Amino acid sequence: MDEQSRVTEILRDLSVLYELSLAVGRSLELHENCDEFLRKVMARKSLAFASVWVRASQVPGAEDDAPGYRQVYANPAFRAPLASIGDDHPLVARVMREPSFSVAFGDAAFEDVVTEQGVDGGAFAIYRLGTTGFLKLYAIARPTAFSAIELSKLRHVVDQFAVSVDGCLDHARVRAAETRRRALERQMLQAQKLEGLGLLAGGIAHDFNNLLSVILGSVELARAGTDANGDAELDNVEEAASRAADLCSQLLAYAGGAHLATAIVDLSEVVLETMRLTAVTVSKKARMQQRLAQHLPAIEADRTQLLQVVMNLVTNASEALDEATGEVAVATGSIRVTARDLEGYHLGEARRPGEYVYLDVIDNGCGIDAATRERLFDPFFTTKFTGRGLGLAAVLGIVRSHRGAIRVASTPGQGTRVRVLFPAVNAEQPEPRAPLGTRADTARRGTILIVDDEDSVRRTLGRLVEAEGLDALVAAHGGEAVDVFRQRWREIDVVLLDLTMPVMGGEEAFAAMLEIDPRARVILMSGYTHLEGERLTNPRPAAFLAKPIRSRDLFDAIGQLLDERGTSRAR
Repeated sequence: MDEQSRVTEILRDLSVLYELSLAVGRSLELHENCDEFLRKVMARKSLAFASVWVRASQVPGAEDDAPGYRQVYANPAFRAPLASIGDDHPLVARVMREPSFSVAFGDAAFEDVVTEQGVDGGAFAIYRLGTTGFLKLYAIARPTAFSAIELSKLRHVVDQFAVSVDGCLDHARVRAAETRRRALERQMLQAQKLEGLGLLAGGIAHDFNNLLSVILGSVELARAGTDANGDAELDNVEEAASRAADLCSQLLAYAGGAHLATAIVDLSEVVLETMRLTAVTVSKKARMQQRLAQHLPAIEADRTQLLQVVMNLVTNASEALDEATGEVAVATGSIRVTARDLEGYHLGEARRPGEYVYLDVIDNGCGIDAATRERLFDPFFTTKFTGRGLGLAAVLGIVRSHRGAIRVASTPGQGTRVRVLFPAVNAEQPEPRAPLGTRADTARRGTILIVDDEDSVRRTLGRLVEAEGLDALVAAHGGEAVDVFRQRWREIDVVLLDLTMPVMGGEEAFAAMLEIDPRARVILMSGYTHLEGERLTNPRPAAFLAKPIRSRDLFDAIGQLLDERGTSRAR
C-alpha cells in the first residue's frame, strides 16, 4: 500500500471515529444512549449484532449484592434470548483477564463467548467497559478474528461509551432513588394521617365507653326495681348501648388497638371457615375460587378478627363485579419478603424483612382508580351507598395490631388484588388461659376501692358494688387512690383502677400500691383496649376489664379475687 493510500485510510478511520464519538452520550436514558452509538458502529463496521452487558448489582432496582451480569441492550433483540449470565461464565472470566479480544468461528474459545442464538459462523469483538460490564460486537460474514490493530482503533471511542454507560446507570439509580423517596414520603404522609385518625378514633371510643359504662350500669341498677314493662324498656336501652359498644370496637380496630385474643392459627383454615360463612352473602354471579396452601407456617392472630378481615375483603371483591358475572379468588401461601418488597405495602415501613404468610383476594371487577386508592383506608369512606361502617379502615387497623402489612394493586376495568401479610411464627399452640371464676351464689363481704377520673363512672360502679353488699371507696385519680390505699390497705380487698387519668395514671398508681402491699389485688380498667393492660407483665394486674363494663364481668372478676383472698386468709 503506497503512502497516499495509507493517508486516505487513516483519514477515513478518523472520520468514522469522529462520527462515532459524536454519537456517544446523546441521551441519559441507557437504552437510547446504547442505540444511538451502536447503530452507527454496526453500520460503519458492517456488524450483524451488538449487545451491552452490565454487572447485575449495578442495574437500577437490583439488590446491591446481586450476582452475575445482565444484558441491558441487544440489537436485534431476537438474537439474544439469554438475559443474564453468572460470574462463573467463561466469557466473564476472559473479560476480567483481557480489556479487549476477538474470537472467530472455529477457534477453540468461540463457543465460550456465544450467548446468542443462530450463531454458526463469523467473529466476535469484545470490549471491557471499565468496571461496569462489557460490549459484544458480532460480524456474521467475517471468516477471521479481528486483529489487535482493528480492536485498538475502536478502543478510545469504546472507552468514551463506557463512561456514558456509567452516567446513564447513575442517572437511572438517582431517578429510581427519587421515585422511591417520593413513594416513601407518600406512605409516610398516609401513615401520619391514619395515625392521627387512629388517635382520634381511639379517643372517641375511650370517652364513649365511659358513657356506656354508666348507661349499662344504670340499666342493671334500674332493672332491680321495675316491673315487666319497665324491663322491656330497659332491654331496649341495653340493646342500643350494646350496639354502641360494637361501634367502639370497630373504632378501636381502626386505631389498631382492639382486644386481641391471640392464638396460633392456620390462615388457610380461617379462610375455609370464612368462605362457608360468606357463601350466602356474596353475589350469586361471583365464581369463587380457592387456592389455599397446605401446611402453612403458623401465625399468631385473633381468629375472630382474621374472619372479619377475610369477610370484608371477599365482600368488597364480590361487590366490585357490579352485578356482572366474574371471578373472586382467595389464595394463601408463604413468602420471604425483603425490605425493598415491604416498601410497596401500607405499614411496610414499620415491618422487618423475613418470612410472612400471605392472604390474596383477587377479583376481575371494575378496578380502583388512583384517587380512590388514596382514600381506601379512610374511616367510613365508601364508593357504594352510605352507612357501610369502617370497612377497609378496620381491616387496616386489624392488620396493624397483628404486625402485618397490606397492599392494594388495581387497574380500572381490570380488577383488583389485595395482599395481606402476617408474620410467620414457629410455635406450638399455647395453653389456654384459665377463665375467670364464675360468680358465687354465696354472699361475700369486702371493700372495693374504685378509681376513675369520670365522676359518673365512679358513682355507677359504686352503686353496683354496694348493691352486691360490698363496701365502696372512691378516688378521682391515681394520686388520691394511693393516699387512700396507704391509709386503708389492710381493709381494701380489691382495687378497680382506671389506666388513663390526670395527676397520676393507673400504671404509676398500680406500682405505688404494690410498694405498699405486694399482694394488692388490682383490676385495671380502660376505655381504650385490652392491649394496654396486657403489656403490663411485670408485675401483671389480677385482671383487666375493657369498658363498657358489664356487671357480670365485673363481679366475676371481683368474685374470683375475693375467693382467693378467703383461701389465702384461711391458710
